[in-house]
Amino acid sequence: SCLFSRASHLLAVGVPVMMLVRLLGKAATRTTRLSFSPCVAAASTRSFSSAGPEGTASQQPWSDLELPGLRAPPQQLTPDEEVYSYLTPGIRKTQVADLKGKWDNLGFQIRPMNGHVIFRWANGCWDTGTFVPAPYVLLHINSGALHYGVSVFEGLKAFACKDGRVRIMSPTMNAARMQEGARKLQMPEVPTEMFVDAVAECVRRNVEFVPPYGNQASMYIRPLLFASGHMLGLAPLAEEYSLLVTVLPAGGYFSKGGGDEGVDALVMEEHDRAAPYGTGHVKAGGNYAADLEPVHYAKKKGYGTTLYLDAKERRYIEEFSVCNFVGITADGRYVTPKARSILSSTTNRMLQVLAKEAGLVVEQREIDFDKEIESFKEVGMVGTAAVVVRVKSITRGDKVYRTGSFDTLASIREKFTAIQSGDLPDKHGWMYEVCDGREPK
Repeated sequence: SCLFSRASHLLAVGVPVMMLVRLLGKAATRTTRLSFSPCVAAASTRSFSSAGPEGTASQQPWSDLELPGLRAPPQQLTPDEEVYSYLTPGIRKTQVADLKGKWDNLGFQIRPMNGHVIFRWANGCWDTGTFVPAPYVLLHINSGALHYGVSVFEGLKAFACKDGRVRIMSPTMNAARMQEGARKLQMPEVPTEMFVDAVAECVRRNVEFVPPYGNQASMYIRPLLFASGHMLGLAPLAEEYSLLVTVLPAGGYFSKGGGDEGVDALVMEEHDRAAPYGTGHVKAGGNYAADLEPVHYAKKKGYGTTLYLDAKERRYIEEFSVCNFVGITADGRYVTPKARSILSSTTNRMLQVLAKEAGLVVEQREIDFDKEIESFKEVGMVGTAAVVVRVKSITRGDKVYRTGSFDTLASIREKFTAIQSGDLPDKHGWMYEVCDGREPK
């Protein structure tokens, strides 16, 4: 009866009969409901389950993203309410066979996976979550994210480890940083347990795409929190928010021209990444929009990335395009900038721990570009996607500053990646175990 009702509705809004027949046959692509919700009684062990048959679908949260024909439309709240159906473009999902022989050359690009996880917040409560196969989301045309950039995101990675287990690195750090961003942008915070469960579930549902142990690749995880509800002006705030978690297999953010060979950076004199008391310290989407024009300008000039100085004085080093700045001095100091407008990289925080263990003095402080740039024998770009990439030169105006070796940062990076892959013990408790790996064929 649910399918019949759905079919009648699709015919009413003009879906062709033959398309309807084809769509109704796609039972294998139904969305699934997750069982975590902070609004229900807490449980010591949480599990995720698939949605029930069509006959029980009316008891589940409605998903705008599922393909039509799988459950009845939502109930009308008022007699004059209208319900519309939207179809996605055709989607060709990535197959494991597509990646055979490519695990070391994945690059950093979007590939359609099995699906993603979505949670919605409304009426003061997060729902139980849904796993959705289609890489699309239905938004109100006046959503706060679209009009006012009300969004923050995270980046973290999952690894196939030496012992056959799949683990995620530092998810609680990312959860805490997203919570800080939510407070800054006036969004509901995502509870840490919900965040960790959401990213772990998305990895489990796509586990065959975690690059196998021994390859220079990982599964990149992108959680996104945004105002999906409508806003007109900055008050009142949206009444609905969404947490999406997507994944993809990825190599380094920079091509093989990065890494130890290095990239060239250009100091941006006429652009700012973030204001001193703005949103630079949180991972807001708008922060990255500010770098679009500068970084593409730099690339047209033959540089690999941009470097920003503080917006107030153009004196102190802040960040590279999408990475923290780290410099190694001749006397063995690991120096990284400190300012309210700089995003705290989770990778940088962990590398600082390893640097101290290696006997380096770690300094997080203001770095005067003109006075100190020539004191660094090594400079690196640090972040989740990039890990540690050598910066071989920095150009400011008509002057070029070149770095020497990359031995110290390369050594710290080697230990860091060995912990990620399970080749070294995780004595700091950074790795979160998800499931058994599934060896890609």
